[in-house]
Amino acid sequence: MIKFFRRIRQRLLTEKPPDQTSRASKFSKYLIYAIGEIALVVIGILIALQINNWNEQRKDRINERELYSRILVDLQADENRIDEDIKYYKGDQSMLFDIYQETQGLSRNDSLINYSTIRASQIFDLVIESNYSKYIKEISKDYIREKIDDYFIKEDHVDEAHERLSDYKEIRIKPFLSKHGINNTKELFNNYQLDYYDLRETNIFSDSKLKEQYGTLELDQILFDLGIRTSWTVSALEDLLAANKELQLNLKNELNAQNPIAEK
Repeated sequence: MIKFFRRIRQRLLTEKPPDQTSRASKFSKYLIYAIGEIALVVIGILIALQINNWNEQRKDRINERELYSRILVDLQADENRIDEDIKYYKGDQSMLFDIYQETQGLSRNDSLINYSTIRASQIFDLVIESNYSKYIKEISKDYIREKIDDYFIKEDHVDEAHERLSDYKEIRIKPFLSKHGINNTKELFNNYQLDYYDLRETNIFSDSKLKEQYGTLELDQILFDLGIRTSWTVSALEDLLAANKELQLNLKNELNAQNPIAEK
């Protein structure tokens, strides 16, 4: 097309000066030439814009793949943390059940109850919402955005359950243990060389002092409230774990569906 318009222009430049009868014909040729030049410029601009748009889309796809990969790594790390928390709080559920059974005289004589976590709270520090909430708008797949939003909601539920359980232990459990002398100061300082996390796994309570409260309304209500809050925390964690695994699968499918060679 460019050669065509150039030939017209060259012919116009080499022609003899037009007479009156050919002037209109020459004007028409100039007009065609001008329109052709304008058309070429417009086409060139459109092609450049299309190439630029294609490059931007390609960069967006690459960035989105990288985002998926980063989220996937953190989800796998969080899966392990969630699984550990579920085991921890299920251990608490068993402890509370054993204590209540013993208050009712239903436990076996040889049963040994570890009270080590009755006052302790688990540190809950998941990272998906805090790390990626600001990047959700960059995700092109609607269903992936919806899955991640749902994951954020379930993570918030766990945060709330964990916070309420921790607050209850601070406000209700620790004062109860102190008031009745259940905290075993001697046992604590016999293990002074242990750090805090080791102490959380050590039974530093006076079993005899705790057993003096067996059957009291105060202890029964504490066991009730702790049981409810602990069960709520476990349920929220299990929901989050299921969402975690599902989101991992969705992201893996998206990554596998794209051709890495085409993205380079």
